[in-house]
Amino acid sequence: MWIRTLLWLCAVMMPIFAVAKPLVLTSFPESFYSQVEQAFKQRHPDSTLQIMNKKTPALIAHLMQQREPKPDLVWVSSSDAMALMQQLGHINDPVPFAWSHFGFFWHNSALRADSLPEPTGWASLLSPKFVGKLALSAPSRSGTNHLVVELILQQYGWQKGWQVIAQLGGNLATITARSFGVRQGIIKQRFAIAPVVDFFYKNALESGHDVGFFPLPNAPLIPAQIAHVTGSRSAEGQVFIDFLLSDFGQQLLSSPQLNRISLKQGQSLQQDRGNYQFDEQLSASRYHLVNRLFDLFITERLSDWQRFWTLWYQLERAPLSEQQRLLLMNIKQRVIDVPIDESVATDPALNAKLSPIHRYDSFYQRMTQTWQRELGQQLSSALVELEQLNQKLEHGASQ
Repeated sequence: MWIRTLLWLCAVMMPIFAVAKPLVLTSFPESFYSQVEQAFKQRHPDSTLQIMNKKTPALIAHLMQQREPKPDLVWVSSSDAMALMQQLGHINDPVPFAWSHFGFFWHNSALRADSLPEPTGWASLLSPKFVGKLALSAPSRSGTNHLVVELILQQYGWQKGWQVIAQLGGNLATITARSFGVRQGIIKQRFAIAPVVDFFYKNALESGHDVGFFPLPNAPLIPAQIAHVTGSRSAEGQVFIDFLLSDFGQQLLSSPQLNRISLKQGQSLQQDRGNYQFDEQLSASRYHLVNRLFDLFITERLSDWQRFWTLWYQLERAPLSEQQRLLLMNIKQRVIDVPIDESVATDPALNAKLSPIHRYDSFYQRMTQTWQRELGQQLSSALVELEQLNQKLEHGASQ
């Protein structure tokens, strides 16, 4: 009897004393990480390592709120997200294991159908020829698209960068919920062009799709990184990092199945691309503010931006007096300026309070509602002025 009791106690207590399996929290899609995981476990058949996928913003929130299960490693493609998590003390020094670069991705058939030129820079996409032909994912829902927005802001500067984003907004057909939706939309020709990370294009090309790609001018390579979570002592986690950095791991990452740029390839490409650097610390310092501002400025007003630019381009082509043309330019300048100074955007206390984990706090609500009201009034009044100018022209033409 006592033997059966002992066996029963052992069975009940065993889960309590079981060693937790090492967990990798990643923003990479399953199509990527499952192949890496399979190759790793073929080389390490006794491994108990597990991988959990979350979008980058949700992954950051997971660490900030110390949610269960607690990960041992964080594995993402967004170096600014890594910089933010390190600034907050959630991870140790990130380790680069591959590189990515960004560019314009298009479907050749879609361009030919509308006689559109292949884009060679952001200025190409600001042309009214591309109205309704572009797509982008919201940076608040995609780490890679947060990088796209930051690349614009760092290339052009804070105010000029938002002006470029505002003009892009008028040419967007949609803002997708996921960056993968942009890739699929190009392949299915729901829209023609999108700024994306390079492996979206490479994977589509490998699958036989008629697509093209042009690297963003003056844009650096971005490191994909992995890091230990602060306090983790997982030896198997280090084995996984070593696997990614090994010759075999680097060959796997740069294979046609995964299409990442290996560390060695990246060094060569970076030399060819000049001295352009991405400031991930700057991006991290305003990470949550940029995400929220983009949604308030663009995502939540997409239809208004589409109306604004359609009417503005129509009036720009109209026979205007010198005074009317000056008015048209003033309307444009007022509406594309964001009412937030760059020095405010990088305030660490403000950035922390604008994290989505605080979205129900009174400060978050009060601040975002103020910006929402200001931006909404700015765009609405501009639309009214354009419509009034258009009515004057129509009235004059009818006389």
